[in-house]
Amino acid sequence: MTSTVTQLEYLAGDTRCIGEYYTPAEASGPTPVVIVCHAWDGLNDEVRDKSRKLADAGYIAFAIDVHGGGKVITDFALLMPTLTPYLENRALLVERMQGAYKAAATIPGADTSRIAAMGYCFGGMAVLDLARSGADLRGVVTFHGSLDGHTLDSPQTLDTKVLVLHGDDDPLVPPQSVVDFKKEMNAKQVDWQLHAYSHTVHAFTRPGANNPDFGTVYNAAADRRSWQSMLNFFNEVLSANER
Repeated sequence: MTSTVTQLEYLAGDTRCIGEYYTPAEASGPTPVVIVCHAWDGLNDEVRDKSRKLADAGYIAFAIDVHGGGKVITDFALLMPTLTPYLENRALLVERMQGAYKAAATIPGADTSRIAAMGYCFGGMAVLDLARSGADLRGVVTFHGSLDGHTLDSPQTLDTKVLVLHGDDDPLVPPQSVVDFKKEMNAKQVDWQLHAYSHTVHAFTRPGANNPDFGTVYNAAADRRSWQSMLNFFNEVLSANER
């Protein structure tokens, strides 16, 4: 199956963002949408490949641009300078994500009653924050994403279903973060799942990751298994009969 790709410019607050959506070639009638949020480095070819695969699975995949201007970062030394503004101001991240969510609803052929989101690393935190903001999402999936909550006002309960795909030895998301996340989700009465992969650290879906000292190493088995778990989850939560 092939898909068509279309650029979509949108505003998130005052920031001009440049996303892309991938439409299944055989789409007919309203089609569920999956918002795809990149890792810290931006909407790159890795994200495009994931989006094509989602379109091949029958979804409109909307690859979003959190940083704005279509910026892609290739210098690892810029990791913390890139992430710090969002970590110190989670309201900024929520604003960027809510802008993307509103843009998703404008995509031709989109079934606006069936929107989900998925993200990697930083993008995993971003989609969780979108859910925390009360956006009407059927489900969110985070791959090796930060699970830390925030102090922003948010709904006391959330209807969004959550799937966390996590490396059990991830030094960047330590066990206490997982414990705190479970407490948060239970307090908000969320229907949540957490799949932890043994002998697996951060960035396990990224083929170029190979920095054991930092805790980022690709794991082909966890990559394959987590993608299938995500597809199973979306097949359930984006079903026309599910709510």
